[in-house]
Amino acid sequence: MQPRCLALAVLLAAVLLLGLPAPAQADDWSDARGEFRSWMKSERWQERATAYQLLLDFDGGKAFQECLGAALKEKNAAVVLAAIKTLGQFDHAEARALFVKELKKPRGEKGALLLMAAGLTKGDVGVPELIAVLGGKDEMQAGLAANALAEKRAAAALPHLLDALGHKAWQVASASARALTTMAWSDKTQPSKKSGKQAEPKMPAWFDVEKVLWPLIDKLETAQGTLRGDLIEALEKITRKDYGDNWAAWVAHARGQDVTEELLEKREHPAYFFGIPVYGRRIVVVMDASVLTENVHPFTKRERLQELCKVPGGRDVPWFKIQSIKQFVSAWVTRFLSDLPAKSRSFDLIFSGQKPGPVFGKLQGLNPGSLKKALAAITKLPAENDNDILSTMTSALDISGSKDSAAWNKGPDLILCVYASIPWRAEVTDPEVVGATVGLKARRRQVKVHAVGVHEFAYNMMKLFSGQSGGRYVALSH
Repeated sequence: MQPRCLALAVLLAAVLLLGLPAPAQADDWSDARGEFRSWMKSERWQERATAYQLLLDFDGGKAFQECLGAALKEKNAAVVLAAIKTLGQFDHAEARALFVKELKKPRGEKGALLLMAAGLTKGDVGVPELIAVLGGKDEMQAGLAANALAEKRAAAALPHLLDALGHKAWQVASASARALTTMAWSDKTQPSKKSGKQAEPKMPAWFDVEKVLWPLIDKLETAQGTLRGDLIEALEKITRKDYGDNWAAWVAHARGQDVTEELLEKREHPAYFFGIPVYGRRIVVVMDASVLTENVHPFTKRERLQELCKVPGGRDVPWFKIQSIKQFVSAWVTRFLSDLPAKSRSFDLIFSGQKPGPVFGKLQGLNPGSLKKALAAITKLPAENDNDILSTMTSALDISGSKDSAAWNKGPDLILCVYASIPWRAEVTDPEVVGATVGLKARRRQVKVHAVGVHEFAYNMMKLFSGQSGGRYVALSH
């Protein structure tokens, strides 16, 4: 199918699904631009998002500029996400030249959009510019550049990402560690015609493990918080070894020495959130307070419930009295907070209901007194009919200030959320809009969102939370 036909087919499918009249076929760029701008006036965000496909059929400088201009005016994050994907798909020489020109001096909102789209461009388009941004003075842009270089699997970026592990901003160092993790197994083997086996991940020839391991290990010796977790994950995925938070074991491995049982016994486990290891230093936990959490949990087989309540390296979460979703979630969050090392850590706990209900309203130092107050609040967790998830997650991201600069310097480095319901009776209830709004904000600030869904929840929303932010997504539906 030709690109023009494909774009129209996608848009036609969307408008038919929404019960709308199909757009007229544009014969030239002037008509297409007029048609696109007409669709941009629609009150339905799905129509505006789908209309970006029309611009790709006129791939070139004018279409690129039209796309970027519309994206900068858009307020709906789900549409912005569609625009970002479209910006990365332009492949005409004129469009590529404009992209690279804009990427040389990325500023403000426009710069953020381009940096988030840069990872989707073909080949080495924008790689030198991204490397320059990675080494530039703007820390937030440097983090986004590391994200983009990871998406592009850019071999030329490898030494620069290794240098960025020593960046003074932990967010940039963390993004660089995640980039190395992504790039490590980015090639694929050829699928076997005889056995029918699918292609498997393969380490690129240019990925020099020996040169990569020592910078990661050296940084791990003193790193704290989310950065420490990202370094450990990078080491584990690159080497396919499970030494966790055991610096001495990683040193022995890098030196080619035997990792002895004595070394392995010295491994210390972090606190776990539904099986996810947590190293964050400034943490916000979001708990679903919907009335739906009072329903019976879906884990009907006792063995399954026991399995879900296991804590690596520690005692199981008490499972034998758990009957409802609320009890399951509360037991896990209680165990997590109780196991979380107090040293140099701050946290808050927010309940998602009609209005965000934070326990402290700020990042509070973790100590016996604050822990006692948080655990007491869990036992009194209200059952809310309304469920304003967007306001709740925004409160978590903005707990130290709504401006990006305040959040970057004083805000959370990690958000842990658990939901067993969907947005309900709130100003914004579309799960994709909620997911995109939270995901894009977290992505810009390099704040990971680990999202845990229990039973029936908004799958796409949770995937957007985690996927855009570089966090983990855990689905516990049965």
